[in-house]
Amino acid sequence: EGLTKRFGERVALNAISATIPAGGITGLVGPDGAGKSTLLRLLAGLLIPEAGTIRVLGLDPVSEGDLLRQRLGYMPQQFGLYEDLSVQENLNLYADLRGVLEPERSPTFERLLAFTDLARFTARPAGKLSGGMKQKLALSCALIHKPRLLLLDEPTTGVDAVSRAEFWEMLKKLKQHGITIIASTPYMDEAMQCHRV
Repeated sequence: EGLTKRFGERVALNAISATIPAGGITGLVGPDGAGKSTLLRLLAGLLIPEAGTIRVLGLDPVSEGDLLRQRLGYMPQQFGLYEDLSVQENLNLYADLRGVLEPERSPTFERLLAFTDLARFTARPAGKLSGGMKQKLALSCALIHKPRLLLLDEPTTGVDAVSRAEFWEMLKKLKQHGITIIASTPYMDEAMQCHRV
């Protein structure tokens, strides 16, 4: 309610009010500079608003951020993985960070690698993956702890058309498992695949 965020003199969000229901895929659509990334960062508790209130899964992202992050997956716009680590090493690192331990860890890795079709590439350094494969690995890392809410910041920008289509097919499958997805995009064809925009 009334969410406002400024960066110096620039107003990124001006008194935004919205309710995003659970379930399905909600698209945040707009050109560069529209405030999509800022809104997602506020939802993730990575920024503090100047004005207004925000609740995500019933929690305040600032004062209850640690609890929220246990239920939240976030995939930033910039590739946030370690390019000198292999696919498997990145998965191990994110599992460590998220506290995913055995006996849950191995079946989680198996499921995510099958889901993203990366099982053949576990030894490959992340920096040697194609753009689409990097996005699939980033998605796997965001899903490693089975979040209830997945925030995706322009997940297919700079990715070829075939990889974009594959990525959106994966998102449709995820929502069937009860994960709520909020994805920002500048592409109208992607907006058409969302349940709400």
